[in-house]
Amino acid sequence: MTRLLFLGLQNFADSFGVQPLRPRTIRLQVFPGDAIDDDALRAMIEELVARKLLSIYEVEGQEYLAVVDWHRLHRVGKRARRRWPADPALPMPIHGPIPEPVAEPAPVAAPTEACPETPAQAPDVSPLVAKWRKSVGRALRHFLPGGPPFDTEAWIDRWIADGCDLRCDVLPAISLACRPQGDGEPPPGLAAVGAYAEANRLRRLAVAHASLAA
Repeated sequence: MTRLLFLGLQNFADSFGVQPLRPRTIRLQVFPGDAIDDDALRAMIEELVARKLLSIYEVEGQEYLAVVDWHRLHRVGKRARRRWPADPALPMPIHGPIPEPVAEPAPVAAPTEACPETPAQAPDVSPLVAKWRKSVGRALRHFLPGGPPFDTEAWIDRWIADGCDLRCDVLPAISLACRPQGDGEPPPGLAAVGAYAEANRLRRLAVAHASLAA
C-alpha cells in the first residue's frame, strides 16, 4: 500500500513534484473505494518521509508534500510553472535556463506542375496502438465535452509500456476518473486516470499471484 501511495502521489503532483498535504483528498485520489482512513494514510506518508522519499514543509499555514529528487525521476520542462509554493528551506535558483537558439526554417519551394506537392503521410502505428487509441478516444469523448486531451496518445504509450490492460485497467479508470463531479468541478484529467489504471493493474496482478499461490 505504501508503494502504491508513492506511485499515486507522483500522478497528482505538479511539474515540480509538489502537492498540498490533504489526507482526505489524497485518499480519494489514490485509494478510491479502499477502507483506508486519514490516520492510516498519514502514517504511510510519515513512513515515506522517514525513508527520505517524501518531504513535508509548510507555507502560510498549509502543509505541502514534495517528492524527493523529483528531477531525477521526471523530466522538468524549461517552461514548467509551479502550481504550489516551493520549500522555503531550499535554495532558490539564481539563473533560469538559457533558451536554445531557434533555427530559421528552411525555405519551401512552391509546387510546380512538373513536381506536384504530395501531402505528408501520418506515420503508421501498430494494430495494438490503433485499437487503444480508438477505444480510449471513444471513452474520453463519452465523458469529456471537449474530447480527448492533447496528451492522450502519450498517456496511451505509457499505459502500454507499463503493462496495463485496456479493458481491465484503463477503461474502468476512465469511467471512474472522468465521470461528472457532483460539486460541478471539472474532471481531474488523465493524471487521475493514470493513477486509477495503475491501482487496477496492481490489484489485478495481486489477484493473479494469489491464484497461482493457492
